[in-house]
Amino acid sequence: MTGINKDNVKKPKLGLLAVIIGDTIFGFSFLFSKLLLNMVTPSVMIAVRFIIAFIVLNLIVVVNKLLGDKALFTFSLKGKPLKPLLKLAICQPCIYFIAESYGIKLTSSSFAGIIIALVPIAGILADVIFVKTRILKTQIVCALLSVFGVALTTIGATGLKSSTLGLLFLIIAVISGSMFYVFSNEAGQYYNPLERTYAMFMIGSIVYFVPAIFDIVREPGMFTVAIAQPIFYGCMAYLAVISSVVAFMLLNFASNHISVTSATLIANLTTVISIFAGVVFLSETLTLTQVIGAIIILASVTIGSIMNNN
Repeated sequence: MTGINKDNVKKPKLGLLAVIIGDTIFGFSFLFSKLLLNMVTPSVMIAVRFIIAFIVLNLIVVVNKLLGDKALFTFSLKGKPLKPLLKLAICQPCIYFIAESYGIKLTSSSFAGIIIALVPIAGILADVIFVKTRILKTQIVCALLSVFGVALTTIGATGLKSSTLGLLFLIIAVISGSMFYVFSNEAGQYYNPLERTYAMFMIGSIVYFVPAIFDIVREPGMFTVAIAQPIFYGCMAYLAVISSVVAFMLLNFASNHISVTSATLIANLTTVISIFAGVVFLSETLTLTQVIGAIIILASVTIGSIMNNN
C-alpha cells in the first residue's frame, strides 16, 4: 500500500524510554505554564506555544531537505491517507487542551488532577476495545493504585471542588488523552513521528490562533507587558520546543512500540515530576501524604510496565 511507514519493527525498550522521557518533560511543563499564566491567558499561551513549535518543526524539515542525499530522515505528507492524521491532530492537541483547560478552570486543581489520573483506566479500555490487547489483572491493579497515588498527592492541597460542566470537560480530556495513543499508532502505519507531530501542531496552531487574537485585542496591554519580560521567552522556549516538539515526537515514536496501557500508565509520572519541580523551583511545601502518593505512583508505574513487557 502506498505511503505505508515501513519502519515499524517493535522496540519496546526504546518505546518505554521514550514515553518516560516525554512524560518527565511534561511534568516540568506545569512549572513553566504556571509562570506564563501569571502573564497571559491560557489561549494566548497555548497559541504562541503551538505556533513557535510549528515554526521549529518547519525549520527542522527545511534544514533536513537542504542536506540532500545526507538527509537524516524522510518527510512527506503526500500520497498518504489523511483521515488517521486528522483524527490524531483533532484529538491531541485540539480537544485535549481545550477540555483540560476548561475542566481545570471549572473545578479545583485537586479534583482535576484525580480525574486526569484516570487516563490509564481509559487507556486499558482503549487497549481492549480498539487494539485488542490482552490486559493482565496486575496492570489493572497498578492502574488503580496509580490513580490512588495521584489522589494522595493532590487531595490535601486545595480540597475537592467540582461542577457538572467541569467534570464533563475533564472526562473528555481523559478520553482524548487515552485515544491519542490509539490514533497515533494508527497514523504511525503511514507517518513517521516527525510527520505526525508536524500535523498536530499545524492544526493546533490554526485552532488556537483565533481565540488568542480575541484575548490580545481585548487586553492588548497584557501581551505587551508579557513580551517585555525575559522570563516569557525562557518559559515559552521550554513549552514550545522541549515540551511540544521533543516530547510529542517521543510519544508518537513510543505509540508504535509499546501498548496503550503502558503508555497511559506511565503518564501519571507527570504528577510526581510536577511535585518535584514545585518543591525545588517554586519552594512549595512537600507533605508526607504527597511523598507516599509519589512512591505509590512510581511503584505502580514500574510494576505495570514490567508486567506488560514480559
